[in-house]
Amino acid sequence: MKRLLAAIIILLVLGFAGEAFATWTLTPSMVSKTKNYILWKVVCTSDAGALTATDLVAKMSDDMKRLVMGSTQMVMTVSPGTDTVIPNTTIDVTLSNEQGTAIFVHTGYSKDVDTTGILLSEDFGAYPTVFRLYYLTLNDIGDAGDQVTLYFLCWIE
Repeated sequence: MKRLLAAIIILLVLGFAGEAFATWTLTPSMVSKTKNYILWKVVCTSDAGALTATDLVAKMSDDMKRLVMGSTQMVMTVSPGTDTVIPNTTIDVTLSNEQGTAIFVHTGYSKDVDTTGILLSEDFGAYPTVFRLYYLTLNDIGDAGDQVTLYFLCWIE
């Protein structure tokens, strides 16, 4: 009986600890490449809180890093999840450079339909280049498991 009670307590503690340490899941991947253009995306899965500034380069595979690092980020698409992973609210996106300086800050992207043709030069005055670090910050978009996918069209030399 004591062992059963101890096992139940351990499971409860681990269950609560798992929830307390839940984090967003960021999954970057390549979509396509042609000559000097690449299209990559990052699927962002919520933990039911805001995403603090997180380095996207650190989440990339080595092959993806070789393509994205040094690329000029030109256009972004914000694509909210659908069905069971649709956000509960609009989406706020902040991109920051290697120094942690916000170079793109926009709020209120639709939670229901894609927003395309977003010029990443709007705030920075130039198209940002990815070096070693490229930070993403998102607002709390709703429940744990809600998703938004960001697509980046880039120029590579």
